[in-house]
Amino acid sequence: MEKLATLLTAKQQAQGRALLTQFDHLEGFVPGEGSLTPTLVMVSEAPGRTEAQVGHPFQGPAGTELNRWLSQLNLTRDQIYLTGAVRSRPYSIGQTGKKRDRRPTRMEVEASAPLLDAELAALRGSIIVPLGNTGLQRLLGNKYKISAVHGQLLTLPIRYWDAAQQRFDLTATNYTLFPLYHPSYSKRFKKYQPVVDQDLRQLAAYLLKQQSD
Repeated sequence: MEKLATLLTAKQQAQGRALLTQFDHLEGFVPGEGSLTPTLVMVSEAPGRTEAQVGHPFQGPAGTELNRWLSQLNLTRDQIYLTGAVRSRPYSIGQTGKKRDRRPTRMEVEASAPLLDAELAALRGSIIVPLGNTGLQRLLGNKYKISAVHGQLLTLPIRYWDAAQQRFDLTATNYTLFPLYHPSYSKRFKKYQPVVDQDLRQLAAYLLKQQSD
């Protein structure tokens, strides 16, 4: 069994943690984690409360759902790489004073972009599985919606952060993507589980074909 590892260097991890001082209402830091030669690279939105506390991705209820997915794909966590658009937990303060998860802002996604870019460049050739709208739109732009492209095999350039121009640009090469709803979404809204299960069957069939080719 291959030991779970991160592609982020100590310097890159320090840069990621430095964002906690640049933005209000971010906490914790979760590097990408998994195989360095993965079958799939899953790109999610951001860590939740549990993930921020323990420093590892998909540890809460969404992690339970992800494990269910992986069993359907005949994969284990040491065969995939888990990463995200943002590496710290974005939260807001509710009326009761308690922290609540929120979607990351555009500026938080942009500031975190070099970390994901570095990982995806190192993992070129792996199938990318964007999870939910934030993961999908970080890679392909806001015109793409998970409700429209989930369960489809896409071959497209992806977005990377151009530091000199301070904007996203598209890679010169294409990547293979297979978008899925986020595990937390199908965990919360049970009516989507049959849809997700069908998408997983299609992904499993594609992986099996890849192995036999």
